[in-house]
Amino acid sequence: MNIPIDDEMAAEATCARVASADASADLSPRVVTRGETHIAEGNTGATAFVDWVGFTVSLPPGQCRRWLEDAIETVFCVPREGWSDTGKGWYGYKHRINLGPFGLLAFGGEAQRGTYHVELNGHACRAIRDWNAARLWGETYSANVTRVDLAHDDLGACAVSVAKALGWLADGLFTTSGRPPKAELFDDLGSGRGKTLYVGSRGAGKLLRVYDKGKHLGDPMSPWVRAEVELRNKGRVVPWRAVTAAASYFAGAYPVLGFLSTEQVRLRTIQRGGQISYDAMVNTLRRQGGKALGVMCQVHHGDAAGVLARVVREGLPKRLQGFGDVIGQIAAESTP
Repeated sequence: MNIPIDDEMAAEATCARVASADASADLSPRVVTRGETHIAEGNTGATAFVDWVGFTVSLPPGQCRRWLEDAIETVFCVPREGWSDTGKGWYGYKHRINLGPFGLLAFGGEAQRGTYHVELNGHACRAIRDWNAARLWGETYSANVTRVDLAHDDLGACAVSVAKALGWLADGLFTTSGRPPKAELFDDLGSGRGKTLYVGSRGAGKLLRVYDKGKHLGDPMSPWVRAEVELRNKGRVVPWRAVTAAASYFAGAYPVLGFLSTEQVRLRTIQRGGQISYDAMVNTLRRQGGKALGVMCQVHHGDAAGVLARVVREGLPKRLQGFGDVIGQIAAESTP
């Protein structure tokens, strides 16, 4: 897929800024003693956003599940349309409700002692309008953050890439407390599906993923890279402050990432993700159903409307779930 001209210009400007910063900045990580450095807010140039949050909460006295569902809708901005009871459990919880394409709500089970668990994925997180309100809600009701993912996108792979991260790993820049972290590389061997480097481990509560985001979405030529730190409450407390100080906690997890200062324009990355997913869907449809549609056009004497009337279904395919809000823009940009 071709990169829009404005994105190309932005990527070039980004590369120039990063190159200038690299020439003068010391990129060595700060000395750490516990595997983390909580850098004071405002003291780092690293830019990140929340891409996943999970939490467990107990209902206040006198409240029922509807109280939590209302909070999910109003505080965390998850629309109720598409919620469905799966009839299954989830990691020890007896019941699981899928929140459409935005996550899940789990509850029930004696071992869970009346708690409720919520997982909100990247689609949900980008829809949250006020992270301060989310933090206040979580702290007010003593919700326990079990997972938070903090991410940084580099649309042009100017400042961070899998290859660069492998170099940092070889140079010991991810080492904390004198011990090198576990690391694993999934290599696409040039297939265009994208590489992923894992540093750390979920079992230890801290995991870094550096991966070819654009390629994973379906564009084998995309340079888009994402660096993502996953923090879990394994031997640590993850405070709600992490969702309002994402940059500080992102850099604090692995200070070598603290130099990343590329401006994060979330709208552009959302639109790019939607466009890549749409293009990949069209290519898949052409490969798997293009000949069949051609035959149908012959049967219907070239009446495309008649063919569509027989095959079109309502809703979004799985690939585009969560991108419904950018479909209109894709349509507008596709109009001659």
